[in-house]
Amino acid sequence: MASQDAIEVKQSAIEGLGLLACRNVDLGEIVHRINVVREITPEAPLRPDLGERYDHCDYPDGKVVLIGYPSHHLNHSCDPNAFIRYESDASFVIARRRIHAGEEITVDYNINISGGTAWLCRCGSSRCLGTVMGDFFLLPVDRQTEYRPFLAEWFVHRYADRLTAE
Repeated sequence: MASQDAIEVKQSAIEGLGLLACRNVDLGEIVHRINVVREITPEAPLRPDLGERYDHCDYPDGKVVLIGYPSHHLNHSCDPNAFIRYESDASFVIARRRIHAGEEITVDYNINISGGTAWLCRCGSSRCLGTVMGDFFLLPVDRQTEYRPFLAEWFVHRYADRLTAE
């Protein structure tokens, strides 16, 4: 079983800082438990004066949660080596394939999101789409099919009609 010592924060070839594997990680292994600081609500909004940023948020099951250090350094790739698995109130980074020591750990931000904001992708992978869509359903159909096993149960339930229409 992996623990947080499977990662370290270092300079990223993708952008800023990233999470890098400090040891080999096997397919299906928990790489990291995501550090959720708190839920963002109208009563408890983001506090930019405290360094809280919208791009450090995740959106599990209709909630908005603030992701803390070191988890907020998890970068996007159009060819990710990991995905996020949601379990009750926790979320974990899970290896999609073997990750070698020194390799940056990445996820595709388009998984488990619909109706988000798009922005320029700088992942540099040979599979780069050029844009982080911010919406699973805007991905090419072959990518949606590939990612289907990594979708959270709440996402599948919420968008069951759109997933079966493919």
